[in-house]
Amino acid sequence: MSIKVLIADDHELFLESLASLIRDFDGIEVVDKARDGEDALRRLMYNEVDVLIADYNMPLMDGIALTQQAKLRQPKLQILMLTMVETTETIKAAIKAGAIGYMLKNSKRAEFEKAIRNVAKGKRFFNETVFQKLISDETFEYPTEREIEIIKLIANEKSSQEIAKALSISLNTVETHRKNIFRKIGVKNAFGLLKYALTHHLIEL
Repeated sequence: MSIKVLIADDHELFLESLASLIRDFDGIEVVDKARDGEDALRRLMYNEVDVLIADYNMPLMDGIALTQQAKLRQPKLQILMLTMVETTETIKAAIKAGAIGYMLKNSKRAEFEKAIRNVAKGKRFFNETVFQKLISDETFEYPTEREIEIIKLIANEKSSQEIAKALSISLNTVETHRKNIFRKIGVKNAFGLLKYALTHHLIEL
């Protein structure tokens, strides 16, 4: 079953070029295109869409407002921001609004395709430049080798049960490691852990 994509961008040439590019990706279908945020919301009402690819700078409604409104109306919709804006504030605002992917328009083709496929599965995807903006200057206590194993598994979206089975340890032991890892590296959730794993090259984008 193909991944159904709607693209929202106010630059017609880029919009058409992007649609043409995506049509070359196996199993990904462009179902519609919009030239502003309000137009995108209207088109979402009449199309079955898995992934909304939205620019940040658009007339009538920018990408952040579009993300907020789209998620309110269709909570299961996945949103990938594709823009030239790379300020930390904008990236964080997009994530807070509900985008699970954030890519810059100068990203490589293969990375862009990977982003669509990951976002369609509900997996977060941010290219390296974006992650560098998000990473803080804080230093953290480095985890043990076993904790690093568990960080990699958590970052790859393995559940506690799956981790316990993979490492042949009890579920309680996994939960204890998880609490210690979060304390050591100074994060509060799996997204913070993912940033840490990427920063320390424990996993690849």
